[in-house]
Amino acid sequence: MIRLLIDDESLHTVRLGLSPLWETIGSLGILARYRGEAPSPYANWARTVRSTTPAEVTRELTEVLRRPEPSPLPLGSPPPPDPSRNTITSELDHLVRVSGDAAETRRTAALLKMYWDHAVAPYWTSIRSSLEEEILFRGRTLAVEGPEAMLHEVGGRVLWSKPLLTAPYHCDLERTVKRSRLLLIPTVFAGGLRLFVEHDERLAMSYQARAAGHFHVLTARPAPPEPDDRLALLLGKGRAQVARVLVVPGTTTTVAETLGLAKSTVSQHLAVLTEAGFVWKQRLGGQVFYQLDSNGRALLRQLGL
Repeated sequence: MIRLLIDDESLHTVRLGLSPLWETIGSLGILARYRGEAPSPYANWARTVRSTTPAEVTRELTEVLRRPEPSPLPLGSPPPPDPSRNTITSELDHLVRVSGDAAETRRTAALLKMYWDHAVAPYWTSIRSSLEEEILFRGRTLAVEGPEAMLHEVGGRVLWSKPLLTAPYHCDLERTVKRSRLLLIPTVFAGGLRLFVEHDERLAMSYQARAAGHFHVLTARPAPPEPDDRLALLLGKGRAQVARVLVVPGTTTTVAETLGLAKSTVSQHLAVLTEAGFVWKQRLGGQVFYQLDSNGRALLRQLGL
């Protein structure tokens, strides 16, 4: 169990972020924890990864996670995420640098990149969009109602009772947090491994993102419409494809990449769907996210989709 006693100064530094590396390590935690059939919602993803990823890659990496500290990538201690490192390559390069370019860490980083290409990269567009939506949602609470309200709503067995923050962990860990910065990292793979790291008056901890509840949607490939596709008959083939993808939030770019369509084509479909009240849009920083609204979800339910 993690137990953090957080002073007021640290409480008001709470921020949220995302990390491809933390997501990758969390996914490895699923494979390390469940050597046989993984539980829902990870079962289909785990079967696919085990059948498509070189066995020696997953075997060596899961053994690294099971290894007692210290190790080149000790359990629960990857580098703290940083907005300046927002790709798996930049995070792995940083991991190698902070290790002093140790040969074992370089090998681990190479294995992680190979694993990422098979296990996470095919789904990263959808996962990233869902995590960005999570940060938007939590960030709104943080900005409007303050850090305590946001911590109360995190869920995923993370509990806040001022000044104590608790969360399940693989060992007992107690810290008094004073004049430190606290970073919360939502992940869809939190069911396998919670990550916690301290570095230079910074603390970072992962928690289960809301999108973990529809993980099977994030890792599903869009199915081609059937000849008698009723949604396509109503909306047109292109707009029906876009609508199905928007079960989880996405930008014009992520929808286009998922469907293999031109951004200009997706933009036109989104404009029509938004005007019709089928989807909503929300700006987050320099990006605009789209998602089915209540009318769109109701139509899908009505059609049995």
